[in-house]
Amino acid sequence: MIKVFLVEDEIVMREGIRNNIAWEQEGLNFAGEASDGELAYPMIRQCRPDIIITDIRMPFMDGLELSRLVRQELPETKIIILSGYDEFEYAKEAIKIGVTDYLVKPIAPVKLLEAVKRVAKVVEEERQQREYLETYKRDSIESAKLERCRYFDTLVKGTQSAAESIRNGRELGLELMSSKYNLLLFQIFVGDDNDEYSEVQNTVSAAIEDMADRSVNVTVIERGIEGWAFILVETGQK
Repeated sequence: MIKVFLVEDEIVMREGIRNNIAWEQEGLNFAGEASDGELAYPMIRQCRPDIIITDIRMPFMDGLELSRLVRQELPETKIIILSGYDEFEYAKEAIKIGVTDYLVKPIAPVKLLEAVKRVAKVVEEERQQREYLETYKRDSIESAKLERCRYFDTLVKGTQSAAESIRNGRELGLELMSSKYNLLLFQIFVGDDNDEYSEVQNTVSAAIEDMADRSVNVTVIERGIEGWAFILVETGQK
């Protein structure tokens, strides 16, 4: 559910927005409210709303300063600015900051709801795009691991010439051109406790990935339940 946070110093306006919109019925979660930016900022950092509705002119910290802070720390959060008719300069500054929408007060709850739902649709589309991207990244990583594993099997079996092995390795991002190599096979054995095995495997996997990132002459190939293969390539450096 899309989370909405309201920042408005006029109590009548704030209560009107909060009470005159059926948030949950509209598929929205009214996550909190504050009377100025200074009070709102720590609350926003904690609840991390998807949409912030904020007035511009408020005591202590105005809506523009709050928007700058939010854009820096929570760039995916959308901001709807509420402003009076005579605040055009504020509007221009809000556009520079990158607010999502700018509404002129007074505004009827139905019009505000329309704006919030438009922005909520953008939030949901971006969320879906991020999920697709994460899925693609995970699938790409798993595919790369499988291709490396298959490549390692061909190395062990010796079914390719040296030139083919070097060329195919480069296509997988593996540079194995060297006069000397060392091979290390590593596997985890942890009794019959599956939970303990998973915990140890996660810890070891993280350590191995970190080591591989820092080592230019070590190629790590994950081989599923068979553990890992380490190919150490001589670089000529002491």
